[in-house]
Amino acid sequence: MKKQILIGLFFFSVSLAHSQVGIGTTTPTGALDISSTIHGFIPPRVALTSTTVAAPVLNPQTGALVSGTIVWNTATAGTSPNNVAPGLYYWDGTKWIALAGSPGGLDWSLAGNSGTTAGTNFLGTTDAVNLHFNTNNLERMRILSNGTIGINSTGNTGSQVDIVAAGTNDALITRNNDNITNSVWARNSHTTGTTLLAAANGINGVYPNKGAGVAGSAVNGHGIFGNTGNGAPNNAAHNGNSAGVFSLDSDNNAATSNGSAYASIAGKDEQIIAVLGATSRRILYGGYFTAGTSAAGISYSYVGLKYNHNNDATATGGTNYKIVGNGVVSTLIPDENNIPRVMFCPEAPEVLFEDYGTGKLTDGQSYIELDKIVANSLKIDANHPLKVFIQLEGECNGVYVSEKSKNGFLVKELNNGKSNIDFSWHIVGNRANSKDTSGNITSYYEDLRLPYGPTPLKQSTTKSKNPEIK
Repeated sequence: MKKQILIGLFFFSVSLAHSQVGIGTTTPTGALDISSTIHGFIPPRVALTSTTVAAPVLNPQTGALVSGTIVWNTATAGTSPNNVAPGLYYWDGTKWIALAGSPGGLDWSLAGNSGTTAGTNFLGTTDAVNLHFNTNNLERMRILSNGTIGINSTGNTGSQVDIVAAGTNDALITRNNDNITNSVWARNSHTTGTTLLAAANGINGVYPNKGAGVAGSAVNGHGIFGNTGNGAPNNAAHNGNSAGVFSLDSDNNAATSNGSAYASIAGKDEQIIAVLGATSRRILYGGYFTAGTSAAGISYSYVGLKYNHNNDATATGGTNYKIVGNGVVSTLIPDENNIPRVMFCPEAPEVLFEDYGTGKLTDGQSYIELDKIVANSLKIDANHPLKVFIQLEGECNGVYVSEKSKNGFLVKELNNGKSNIDFSWHIVGNRANSKDTSGNITSYYEDLRLPYGPTPLKQSTTKSKNPEIK
């Protein structure tokens, strides 16, 4: 027994002579080598109060606590960012560093982090190396060293964020439920910049040199598409809805509504006609356009208008208008210098069709047959007589017109004359109501005379948002 003790002291002294201590081993490979197959190493257990307070740990040789001192903290204490939680800590000379990450550690914890300092602690790299993020052992996102980001892509130096959709997924979906904040808010502060550039069907994005809030382009499709629900013709709650609105602002102040031009596309509304006892006139339109200011007068027009239709789901009845507004209808022709000149269209208080032609008296009379297509579009009866105007082109006793019908009319010389002369004719008739194949009226025309028309629509109100407001 004494021999064994002496041998042990010999090896211990040898270990000390070489500044090495072995516990459970006679061949320590370090300053301290602990060997066991069933036991662990338990460091000193202390209750720290803060990462910046060394106490209660002391240097047994007095003086400052030595850097590298290791303890197991048993307490949850302190205030962020200097709080501590149970775990291994080492003293770096000025503060306790957690070996397992948060709080107070140098590594990011899988369970979340606390005690970090913004601007000092960060997730990322300190050299010019890209940062990759993986799930299921596959790369999903990459932050390039130049600051650009790729999601399901290797990144694009020409775009700050490059997202490539996987399979049938949308590349980006945003959601919001608020009447002030927006699902997407984008701004390009450059004087000729474009904020949102969208392209479809393989075409490159096309945008104007002056810039645009939204620029859309497509091949075999639509560059811009707008759609709005809640457009039932017989639902007054849907009034004011449209697929798109465009406005030319005069003072760059959305709150003042000082616009000088306005357009609304594919919409519905309803207006009250006070002189008719507050009767409502329902409106469906393809386009509504204005130009001018309230101070100087506004020109407005509806294009593709269904006006005063019945209050039903299919908008039966009413009157169909190609164009109606408070201005004039006109066209342009070039003069001798190829400068456009304006010609104005004649307009009438009723819905009228006209036709022109020539004829010849033979033995004092001539029957003119109307074009069947034109005739079928006319309403000709006692209350809607056909108006016929004759211009003689030779000498005779004069003529009169009789036997007017949708088939034609008879031109006859006065006093039973037998002249053989040429003449030209001009007819005007009331347009017949339009009907479907079942005979239902789809648009009224026959008895319209100076009907009450639509007034300017109430323009959509606007508001603006300052991107600097957080």
